[in-house]
Amino acid sequence: MMGVSTLSRPVECIMDEHKGHDTVSAASESTEKHKHLVEKLQTSQKRIQEREKEIQALRQAVDSLKHSAQAAVEDSDRIFTELIQSIKRRRSEVKELIRAQEKTQVSLAEGVLEQLEQEVSELRRRDVELRKFSHTEDHIHFLQIFQSLCVSLGSKVLPSISNYPQVSFEHVKKSVSKLKDQLQDVCKKEMEVISGKGWLS
Repeated sequence: MMGVSTLSRPVECIMDEHKGHDTVSAASESTEKHKHLVEKLQTSQKRIQEREKEIQALRQAVDSLKHSAQAAVEDSDRIFTELIQSIKRRRSEVKELIRAQEKTQVSLAEGVLEQLEQEVSELRRRDVELRKFSHTEDHIHFLQIFQSLCVSLGSKVLPSISNYPQVSFEHVKKSVSKLKDQLQDVCKKEMEVISGKGWLS
């Protein structure tokens, strides 16, 4: 127990300028140091708890980020698939409209073409008859045939190719090209918005 009694005695300062001064006992100093140590431990424990909470919160944020990113990928795939399908439907609709108009105009043109070919055949036949009767010496018969030929030739109105509408699909090409440019502009702007937003913003 000598150590305890020694610690309980006042310790004199051994420094020259403090000789003869009484200082706090070792027990009192130890108590003060212990108190300071406890405060340090409490501060350390508090900091550990705070860091553990931050770690847990960050892990939850990472998990949330992963789930959010996966959901965004799935939504993007679904939306782009729907967009592609919509564009394909519109492409089919435009193609059908072009083919329908083509069919209508070709049918009209073929009708006019058939009439023109019939008229040419009729004119050639009449031409042969006219040439034949132009050499007849029977004046009465010539006058009779001439009258009937003139009536026959004048009874039909020849269809004019100039009256046939000149159909062009240039406006379709321009409209589709304009649509493509607009879609590309929208995609470019939206991609800039998407790439400019980080997950920490």
